[in-house]
Amino acid sequence: MAPDEIDVPHALVRVLEEAGIQFVFGMPGGDTGRIFDALHDSKAIQTVLVRHEQVGSIMAEMYGRLTGKPGVVMGQGIFLACNALFGTLEAVKGASPMLLLGDFTDMAPFMHHSPYQSGTGEHGNHDLRNLLSSATKYTAAVSEPKQAVQTIQLAIKHATTGTPGPVAIVFSSRSLGGTVKTRRPPRVHETTRHLAHGTAKPAASDVTQVADLLLAASSPVIIAGNGVHAARAWTELAELADLMAIPVATTATGKSAMAEIHPQALGVFGNWGQAVAHEVVSNADAVLVVGSRLAPTDTCFENPELLDADRQVFLQIDVEPLNVGRHYPVKGAIVGDARDALAALVAELKPRITGAQRDAGRRRTAHLAELKTLHRFFAEPEQRAEDVPLRPERVITELGRRLGERALVTMDAGANRLYMTHYFQSRGPGIVYQPSSIGGMGYALPAAMAAKLASPERDCVAVCGDGGFAMTMNALFTAAQYRIPVVTVVLNNSVLGWVKDGQRRRGNRFIASELGRNDYARIAQAMGCVGIRVESVKDLLGELGRVNGAKDPVVLDVVTTEDAPFWQVQSPFAKEGPGGE
Repeated sequence: MAPDEIDVPHALVRVLEEAGIQFVFGMPGGDTGRIFDALHDSKAIQTVLVRHEQVGSIMAEMYGRLTGKPGVVMGQGIFLACNALFGTLEAVKGASPMLLLGDFTDMAPFMHHSPYQSGTGEHGNHDLRNLLSSATKYTAAVSEPKQAVQTIQLAIKHATTGTPGPVAIVFSSRSLGGTVKTRRPPRVHETTRHLAHGTAKPAASDVTQVADLLLAASSPVIIAGNGVHAARAWTELAELADLMAIPVATTATGKSAMAEIHPQALGVFGNWGQAVAHEVVSNADAVLVVGSRLAPTDTCFENPELLDADRQVFLQIDVEPLNVGRHYPVKGAIVGDARDALAALVAELKPRITGAQRDAGRRRTAHLAELKTLHRFFAEPEQRAEDVPLRPERVITELGRRLGERALVTMDAGANRLYMTHYFQSRGPGIVYQPSSIGGMGYALPAAMAAKLASPERDCVAVCGDGGFAMTMNALFTAAQYRIPVVTVVLNNSVLGWVKDGQRRRGNRFIASELGRNDYARIAQAMGCVGIRVESVKDLLGELGRVNGAKDPVVLDVVTTEDAPFWQVQSPFAKEGPGGE
């Protein structure tokens, strides 16, 4: 039987347990130490000590993205605000539920005296609440014990309702020092009784309208974005594509919304996408956009040769009404969770498919197969290169061939991401994740670690450049400490590739773009991980087997050429568009 009263830190931990949260990532400091102390008594939540709040925020964001439950990063307020904004901002557009738990360090009752690191916004101090509110769905400042518990319950509701996202709570010293009642008024209720119960179902009339327009189209196409990942709607998307033989292109952040070995898969479209995707999308008469805002880099800077609402019928599925018709006017839309909307659309269409439409679908599928051969779909000559130093295209291709269809792959920012977007062929749905908001370097390794904690039965691989790896390689200490067996593939070309390539095209004036030849395998070994240097095709083919069934954290330090300009994978539609070169 629960006690009549419980101290606030233990009450907060109980709320997290009731919400099904399994991990808290962070670094103790200030008054949050009281909550960390209460976590010591939890049998349901594992505390994961990071060496930098940036790493903790990325791990929390990825955990939320994969599970649909808020990822939690916790630490002293000011350092949380300074260092954890990376993952927080990624959670905004990545639609990842996330909780940031910090403190004011106000040394109550001296908060009006602007104590060291307090963040209360008094004269002579920073305003922590405003710092965090600019980057979150909702930020709350808590001053009383009961308010602390009820606010974290509300925060979880905010983080998981509608378009998921990050929510922050800042606790005062006083709020963490009291108790709350569990039986007598004013009492604290069980968290599950406060949370939202499902989402609104798609309107039947909207489903019918979209179905009518799809049936009327002769060359429809689906564009799938990150919203498919957020809704875990991979099966429903494939069912719709199979039912009507509709080709599916994805945005960069939607990559692997459909397995790229699927007969209807076009791969990624947009600035760094596949030629076959661009041809099919540009010739479509109806475009169904599922879970995407269609950013400028998705649309090749809104190039009308690729997408044009004056010659194409636009349809849309999105959980957020404000996103509908945001960039392109639509003739039909379904507001709701992508999984529910796609399932409703399939149910509506199944009895309405005619023999003539099935014949047309078979012709579309056959034509698509021909186009893939013509455009050398994931079979371009550079993917077989024997060059030393290794070409990134060959490394990425061989990696894709060895990974199973359930392996999770996290990508980083920089030129390496452009190559991964273009050359990595996903063998299963929902397996590729990349930074989707600020697109910052250093994302891949912490994200892969969180993925492994969320899905310990799956192989998890991070792919990054040497610049991005250097930014968060302190995460290897955490991987070694908790024996998180992720494999990190470092494309080590000794430069900031995107930066230096731009400098090369502007006259070969190189500054602040050369990193030097660092041996990251030896660094990984010194941090308690397995580190392997890869310098030849023979080494590559021999060592890539480690990506399957790893028992320890592994770093494959792959020496690659810097003579691999990223612009070679840029779509002609992007170069010729209004934002191109």
